[in-house]
Formats: sequence, C-alpha cells, structure tokens
Amino acid sequence: MEKKMYSEKLKDPRWQKMRLQVFERDEFCCKRCGDNESPLAVHHLSYIANREPWEYPLENLITLCESCHQYDYEMRGDYEKQLLSIIKSKGFMADDIYCIVSGFLKLQTSYPPEVTASIIEFALSDVFQDISNLFFADLNKKMEKRREGKNES
Repeated sequence: MEKKMYSEKLKDPRWQKMRLQVFERDEFCCKRCGDNESPLAVHHLSYIANREPWEYPLENLITLCESCHQYDYEMRGDYEKQLLSIIKSKGFMADDIYCIVSGFLKLQTSYPPEVTASIIEFALSDVFQDISNLFFADLNKKMEKRREGKNES
C-alpha cells in the first residue's frame, strides 16, 4: 500500500473530526496568544513515530493561530538545543537532570505551561535570588538570636 503524504492525511475524516474537537475544546482561540480572528491550526505538542495525526490523545493537541504555529515550528528545535547545551555547560550531571525531571513530573497540571515557564524563569532570575538571599539572611539572624538566647539560659 502506498504511503500517504502528511498533507493528504490531514484531509482524512478522522483527522477532521479530531481537529474540530480540539477547536471546540479550546473555544476556537489560540492557546498561546488568545487570537480568535486569524486562521487556526491544531498543533501536536509532540510526535510519536508511525502514529497517524488522529491517533493522539486530545491532551497532546492544542489550538494555535497560524502565526504562533509557524513560530513554534521554526523556533522550538533551536530552543530545545539551546536548553540542552546550557544544561551541559552548567555542569549538570545525570542525577541533577533526574531531579529536574522528577520536579516536572510532580508539577500539578492545573497550571498551563506558560505559567509554569514564567515561574521557573522568575525562580532563576536575579530578582528571586535577591529575595531568597534576603530571606535566608533574615532567617540566619533569627536562628542566631535563638542560639544566643539558649546559651544565656
């Protein structure tokens, strides 16, 4: 049997049905920028070898406007390579990466990815580092006072 081109597979009624389900779930609105005026596309968050477009769980599909879809298609690979390169250059070892993976697995799914990404960005920012340094400096002072109080008794 002849292999169908991907563009032909997107005309399949099974894909068209799933595509409509995704649009309805996402209220015909881009999940990245909120656009509900531009043409929309259904985006696969990840691909699995030898799987047809309609053979994915709905959770793996989101609605994007054409602009956001194109941006993700063009930039994602570069950003993934950059992330991996940074992890390696900062000296992360297998156990460190395992801790990061475990942290992601423990995340509550109630937050959308853009919120989680913003939280991580903030946690790694200079502002957060300044706040945490102040917090721990204050905590150390309080601990010192407690120790001094115990030594006097």
